[in-house]
Amino acid sequence: MRPIFKAILVATVLLTAPSVASAAEPALDLLDAPVAYTADFTVTSARGSYQGKVWHEQGRERREVATAGGGQGVLILRDRDLAYLLGISGKWYVGLSLRSAGAVVGGLESWQVERSRVREESVAGLRATRWKTRADGPRGGFVGEIWTSREGIVVKATGTLNSADGDDGPVEMALSNLRVGQVDRRMLELPQGWFGFDLHQVPPERVEQAVAALKPLLEGRRGQ
Repeated sequence: MRPIFKAILVATVLLTAPSVASAAEPALDLLDAPVAYTADFTVTSARGSYQGKVWHEQGRERREVATAGGGQGVLILRDRDLAYLLGISGKWYVGLSLRSAGAVVGGLESWQVERSRVREESVAGLRATRWKTRADGPRGGFVGEIWTSREGIVVKATGTLNSADGDDGPVEMALSNLRVGQVDRRMLELPQGWFGFDLHQVPPERVEQAVAALKPLLEGRRGQ
């Protein structure tokens, strides 16, 4: 799977947790901020820096980034246990189960998250709570800090993303131009008329291989 899709999925994992401190919790239970919002986001890692836009409401989220070859994105429909990789310029999609999408970033479906409050701070002009955070799973995790707004939206995250293959590296993500309120529902639905493949039944360990095999056909649709 291409690094850009992994970067967007990582951003989704680390920038959508609520602000309530608790004992260890499943990471998938922390994917939904309780309010609707739109924002710009950036994600920076050893593989590069990306800028994009996010649309969120409880149970659903879409993230897109602009690339030299056309925009790419991820649509998460947690209320339907689905995730879609989106090729914006080619108008194509690949459908996955949430478990398969989580497997792309180190077995997210098995991550357990612990957070402890540090202090109140200002981030990009917003009042935010700073948290020391650790997420652990059998094939990956995250150690660092996150900052949450009063609505429970993570506006910043910085730390180290760990993987079972030893490919650990720093990662930083942040929201800007945050607007809390109703989101255009069309942005949280699979676009009508797009060309796509359903890989929901493909085992998580084979998803990256399956997407790579489809890449020539999908990329050939660019501009159609």
